[in-house]
Amino acid sequence: MRAHFAFIESNTTGTGKLAVERLVAQGQQVTFITRQPGKYPFLAKLAGSPGLQVLEADTNDQEAMDACVRALTARTRVDALLTFSTFYVPLVARLAARYGFRYLNPDAARICHEKHEARRVLRDAGLPTPDFWLVTSEAQALQVSREATYPCVVKPTAESGSTGVRRVDTPEALLAHYRSLASRRVNERGQPLAGEVLVEGFLTGPEFSVETVTLARGDTRVLGVTRKHLSAPPHFVEMGHDFPAPIADSERQALERAVVAALDAVGFDLGPAHTEIRLCAQGPVVIEINPRLAGGMIPELVRHATGIDLLTVLLDQLLGRPVDLTPRQKATASIRFLTASGTGRLAAVHGVEDARQEDGVREVSVDKAPGVSVRPPESSGDRLGHVIASGEDRAHVERAVTQALERIRFDVVAPEAAA
Repeated sequence: MRAHFAFIESNTTGTGKLAVERLVAQGQQVTFITRQPGKYPFLAKLAGSPGLQVLEADTNDQEAMDACVRALTARTRVDALLTFSTFYVPLVARLAARYGFRYLNPDAARICHEKHEARRVLRDAGLPTPDFWLVTSEAQALQVSREATYPCVVKPTAESGSTGVRRVDTPEALLAHYRSLASRRVNERGQPLAGEVLVEGFLTGPEFSVETVTLARGDTRVLGVTRKHLSAPPHFVEMGHDFPAPIADSERQALERAVVAALDAVGFDLGPAHTEIRLCAQGPVVIEINPRLAGGMIPELVRHATGIDLLTVLLDQLLGRPVDLTPRQKATASIRFLTASGTGRLAAVHGVEDARQEDGVREVSVDKAPGVSVRPPESSGDRLGHVIASGEDRAHVERAVTQALERIRFDVVAPEAAA
């Protein structure tokens, strides 16, 4: 019997796109609820597919979504409610609890989504955490600018993809970035913002993420550790990932223990999590817990490296089916993201087919078409595409992904030339 999955929004590429495409191809029933159908190019490509229904609704209005899900479940059987967008995890968690779907509990979803709340919970649990301040006014920002140790990090309390995250080195820079963030009235999904800003102590040390699947509260399975490659300060854009991370067993175990303790502290009880963490001189310190599958194509790296399909694991969990987390192979996988080196209009892309010919390269994707505006990366939304390579030899994989990346060139017309 085919299953019916009801999506409330998604990311526009990556695992959300893959999930919808896969379910439609399998003949499953998919209802995709969104306030902006045009935001998803993959929906247009799948238009007319049997089993796919797109419902337009105000997904930023909780009462409207309650009515939408209530009406949907009244007229047809729905087996799973889900989202692949960070911004809608708390909403889906509340609706899932109300209508009896399997999902992460609402309290854990809210704590993970609200970065300042996660900081408080981890601190109160006795876990290492940097100094932090929730700033809600100009006067408070001025006070924090005097108290903070520099450099420090200023960021939104509930965003995604490194949007608005900036290292600042002076009180003046802190105040300027606070004002910039506090002036924003809505996020990229049109959800209202409260003008709250989080200031944190700057953590030194390499950054990683730990990919996990929680079967029940207190029963979290670690799939592995991912090494991150970040852009230069002041931004923290992820430019690449390696899975599994090439680190000593003692470091890996310390990172894994810290993340499992953090998930237990926030009450995590079901599903995948992507927890970002730094390995500091004093030990691992959690940056944030993302209560969802990792972005940045990390689930694809896990699949290439271990044979474990995290997308299948997630869908099976939501349906209440047993999940198989047994590795089927032992390899390594890397991704590097394509970015623009200058600001302007993308005029042309070269070398994509040459990049695909590199031995070990599994995927080359350019996600931006000529004519769009581009800039050096300040958030993940500025990335232009990616290259994935995998294999048994780590050195060969890293060489392949680097060489493929170097084969791709972007012609960018500067703003004054394009005018």
